[in-house]
Amino acid sequence: MREWIRWQFGRPTVADVLKRLVRRLDDAGATAITVNEDPPQVRFTLNGGQMHSNLTHLMRDLLRANGRRAREVEFDRYLEGTILRPMSADAPEHSEDYASVRAHLLPLLRTRADMAISALDLANAAGQVQPVLTRASNETPFRHIVGDYVAILGLDAPESTARVGQGMLDKWGVSFDTAFDDALDNLRGLPEDLGWQQIAPGLWQGAWNDSYEPSRLLLPDLIYRSGVAHPVAMVPLRHVLLVADENDIAGLALMAAMCKQLRQEHSRWLSFRPLRLVERTWLPFEAPEPLRQMFQELISVEDSEDYSAQKRLLEQRGPQDASAPFVGSAQLVQFKDSERVVSYSVWSDGVDTLLPHTDLVAFASLDQPDQSMIVSWADAVRIAGHYMQPVDGLHPPRMRVNIFPNADEQAQLNAVKVL
Repeated sequence: MREWIRWQFGRPTVADVLKRLVRRLDDAGATAITVNEDPPQVRFTLNGGQMHSNLTHLMRDLLRANGRRAREVEFDRYLEGTILRPMSADAPEHSEDYASVRAHLLPLLRTRADMAISALDLANAAGQVQPVLTRASNETPFRHIVGDYVAILGLDAPESTARVGQGMLDKWGVSFDTAFDDALDNLRGLPEDLGWQQIAPGLWQGAWNDSYEPSRLLLPDLIYRSGVAHPVAMVPLRHVLLVADENDIAGLALMAAMCKQLRQEHSRWLSFRPLRLVERTWLPFEAPEPLRQMFQELISVEDSEDYSAQKRLLEQRGPQDASAPFVGSAQLVQFKDSERVVSYSVWSDGVDTLLPHTDLVAFASLDQPDQSMIVSWADAVRIAGHYMQPVDGLHPPRMRVNIFPNADEQAQLNAVKVL
């Protein structure tokens, strides 16, 4: 009864969701079903294949859903599209023939952080000590676009889109580049529907209504069809593409405000890093001074969330390795009477730490436990960078630090501290 009440009124627990999921998987014929509450995960076997799924995003979506019916829609969409469809014997990705799947290929825009965190999750599920994240061996091949953005291949289906792994390309006997060119052709051939819609003065949104709006960044000529002369684009969600002119301060402010609203309403983000289109090339966009704090706040929150997801996955393997370093957090602080948000991490004396790349670094000394020297990342690297060891295979990046700066270096840090 309590489970029913929680589902009806908006606060289902992880245990509630797992019970419902196990019942539905059992009805679908799944076997060897195992679940975990923290973090929420499920593993099972169906049609001879094994599936592992992290349910963190599903839990967020269920808690955000407005009403029982909306929760059921979210649950069914995830179960049918994300969990069961890839396990179906007739799913497109199981085809042996490239000709039969070619027309269903489409490019998907993602971030390096998304790719690396997914690979880390898979490595944990497989019990690997070190995830393999190099492009040559990554399960999901990709093409670098600009900055943190990459493009992968997806197989379109009515309920969802499946990532195309290297093993699928090998089975089809086709290279990634050839398949990617075919996917771009398919994207260009999709129906225009409403195309570009001006949703506010100076702000346009792609309205193709096919969940591939962000992928249109890969077609620069289509971006210019918005009529914006100097496009700045943002893709906050996997089905949202926004464009404003880089010379229109009001339009850019509206775009940043809309992205902040979407961030609060949704848990599955794509990225809040703006890009500007110069002829046919995308470049990172640095907002003009009046708006810089608004845009930087969006990026800082995104980075902090990526580091939090990465931290959870890295800590899952902690019990298996007593010598594992402490996984540092990227914490945020907002200045009073300002929209300015900065991130900081803590470099503690005597603690072997995986340090995230943050705006500021707080040095905590054993000799002065009540006092911390807080300096910019650039100054930390300049003075104590020789103690920082880059950690291979992680994105967002981390540095391993297990030596604390000496007295002379602490004096230098104290001279440039910002707080």
